[in-house]
Amino acid sequence: MEAAEHKLDRAKILRDGQAEILVTHSGMRQRMLFTVVREKLGSGQVPYLKIDRWVDASQLLNLAVELDLPILAPQGKFFAPKRKAGDYLGL
Repeated sequence: MEAAEHKLDRAKILRDGQAEILVTHSGMRQRMLFTVVREKLGSGQVPYLKIDRWVDASQLLNLAVELDLPILAPQGKFFAPKRKAGDYLGL
């Protein structure tokens, strides 16, 4: 698990298959478990950090920018600005 005090590392998250990330949910800072899932796209796979709980969309967008990984949540898919799923093929 990734400690909230340490800088999150994309390579470590992809290698471990999960990360515990500090987010604001319902007005409280909480550690939530995100798991790596891969979605087939064309001839490759795109890794997403998946969470099954509702989290504020602005929080998820900030995480997508900070980690440079797409986020998959019940609200939809979140990418860093000017990025799309094809940019993450092969990670």
